[in-house]
Amino acid sequence: MRPANPILTGLYPDPSICRVDGTYYLVTSTFEYLPGLPIHASDDLVSWRLVGHAIHDPGQFDFSLVPDSRGIFAPTIRHHDGTFYIACTLMDAGEVSGNFYLTATDIAGPWSPPVMLPDARGIDPSLFFHDGRVWWIGCREVVPQTFEGETEVWMRELDLERGELVGEESVIWTRTMARAVWAEAPHLYERDGWFYLVTAEGGTAFEHSVMVARSRSLAGPFLPCPRNPVLTHRHLGHGVDVQAVGHGDLVQGDGDEWWMVMLGIRPIDGHHILGRETHLAAVEWDDGWPVVNPGLGRLDAPVVQPRQSESSGAPELADFLSVRGFADFAEQTDSAIELRSTGESVSSGAVSAALLRRLTSTESAVAVSLELIDVQDATAGLLLRQSDSAQVRASAVATPDGVRLTLVRRDGVDSAIGSATLPSGPFTLSAALTGSEITVSAASGEEQPVELGRVPFSTLSTETAGGFVGTTFGPFVEGPTGAAVRFTAWSQHDRR
Repeated sequence: MRPANPILTGLYPDPSICRVDGTYYLVTSTFEYLPGLPIHASDDLVSWRLVGHAIHDPGQFDFSLVPDSRGIFAPTIRHHDGTFYIACTLMDAGEVSGNFYLTATDIAGPWSPPVMLPDARGIDPSLFFHDGRVWWIGCREVVPQTFEGETEVWMRELDLERGELVGEESVIWTRTMARAVWAEAPHLYERDGWFYLVTAEGGTAFEHSVMVARSRSLAGPFLPCPRNPVLTHRHLGHGVDVQAVGHGDLVQGDGDEWWMVMLGIRPIDGHHILGRETHLAAVEWDDGWPVVNPGLGRLDAPVVQPRQSESSGAPELADFLSVRGFADFAEQTDSAIELRSTGESVSSGAVSAALLRRLTSTESAVAVSLELIDVQDATAGLLLRQSDSAQVRASAVATPDGVRLTLVRRDGVDSAIGSATLPSGPFTLSAALTGSEITVSAASGEEQPVELGRVPFSTLSTETAGGFVGTTFGPFVEGPTGAAVRFTAWSQHDRR
C-alpha cells in the first residue's frame, strides 16, 4: 500500500503514532490553539477519524500568556499496560512552562491533569517502556555550545508512581553529521535485540531530515546508520512538491510490517500557508536498518482527493478551534453559534472571540454566514489567521446605510484593501484561494457576491509570518466586551 499523502492536511505537525489492538492512534502539535493535542484513529492507515483531544479542560493549563507559535510542542503518544501516555512540552506559558505527561485509560479521554517534570530540560520528549521500567528521552541545547544549534539527546528513568525522574541521566546522542543542528524528536524502539534511536536533524525547515542510530545496549553507545539520513527531501531542491520532511516516528503493524509518520510542507513559489502536515510511508528493514519508502527513498507526490467539507445546518462548537483560551465566549443554540467579544482584538495577543478551522488546501473556497445582532462600536467578520501579525480580515460594521465591509491585510500593521456596503441583515463572507492570491467577497441573501479585493497568497505564509503553524479561518467579533454576532453556517470546499 502506498498512502495518499498527506494523511492529515493542514495544521497537523510533529506527528507521533502508536498501535493498540489493531488500531493506530496519532497525535500532533497545536501550539497556541485549543482544544490541544488532537488524537486521530485509523484501522487501515487510510481513513482517519478524530477521537478526542488530550488538552480539553481549562484546568489543565493556562494558555492566556502563550505567544504565537509557542504553547504545545511535539507530543509523543505511547500505550503500556492498558494506559495511554502523551509526553509533551509547553513553551512560554509563564510559570507552568516545561515538560509534562498526561495519561488516559480511554483514548477519547478524559485525560489526566498534566504531570510536570521540572528536571526535564529541553523539548520534544518521548517515552520508552522496557523490562518493567520506563525511560524519559528528550533533547536540549548543549551547554556550553561550540556552535549555534548544537544539541544532545538525553535519557533518564521516570518513576510513574511518584511522577518524577529518578536515577542518573545519560547523554545518548549528539548528532550524525559534523556541526549538524537541532537534534529533535527522539524516539526509542526495540527490534531483534537492537535498540534503535530515531531523531530529526537540520531544524524543522528546508534542511529537515530523519536520522537513525542503534545499540545493543539501552545505555549505548549508539552507532549511526551508514545510510543516514534515512529520509530527507533537502537534496531534491527547492522545486520539489513536498519539502521540510522530518520528525519521524515508527510504528509496527502486523508481523514485520512497519510504518513511519513524519511532517512535510507543500510550498507554492517558495511559500507555504497550510503549515506542516502529517505524511506516512512504508518501512522495510534491510541489514538491520530501516528503509523508508523502499524503491523510491522519498515520499510519493501528494495525492489529495477532491472533497467538499460543509456544515450540515448549524455549526457545532466542537468543530472549531480558539486561540489561547477555550471558547467560553461562544454559546451554542439550535440554529447557530453566538459569539460575544472578549474585549480584545484578534491581533492583540490576548484571548479574542474567534472560532477557527484549519485551512486544508491551497485551492480552496471557504465561507462563513453571519448576522450582526449586538455590535454597537464593534466589528465582526471572516478571519484568515497565520498569527497575530499576519492575517486577512473581511470586517463588517453596522451603519445606518447597511453593513459596511472592509477587507484588511495585516502584515505587522493593518492595510485596507477594498470595501463595499450591503443591505442590513444576514450576509456571507467568502475567500477563494487560487495559486498565488486570495480573493475575498461578500454577499447578502441571494444576491451575487461583491468582490472586496485580492491579497497575495504569501501574506499568510510561514516564510512571511515566521512561526510553526498553518492558516486557520472562521468568524470573529471584536470591540466592546459582550458585542455579539450570530454565526449560522460555514463551508470549506477544497478543489484538490
